[in-house]
Amino acid sequence: MLAVKSCILGMTTKEVVSEYVADEQGNLHISKQKVSEKTIPPNTDIIKLIYQHYSDNQPSYDKMTDEELEQEKMRLLKLLKESEIDSRKSKSKS
Repeated sequence: MLAVKSCILGMTTKEVVSEYVADEQGNLHISKQKVSEKTIPPNTDIIKLIYQHYSDNQPSYDKMTDEELEQEKMRLLKLLKESEIDSRKSKSKS
């Protein structure tokens, strides 16, 4: 479920690239280290797929405006958060 949530919300990842050198005794030491962040945007195709799977009324997304798609995304995120809260409550009761 975490992977789906990351696809829906988008995510930021960090990548660390280290370069090592060996000293006279053969011990490795970091000579250079580069840390970069990559931002991965939300995947609207996943949002559409989830909506189509769980909805009885399947609207035509081709005819929806960007604002309508954004509102639908926010509605689905709210449902996802509520379901996570409910699942946490049920786990804590057991």
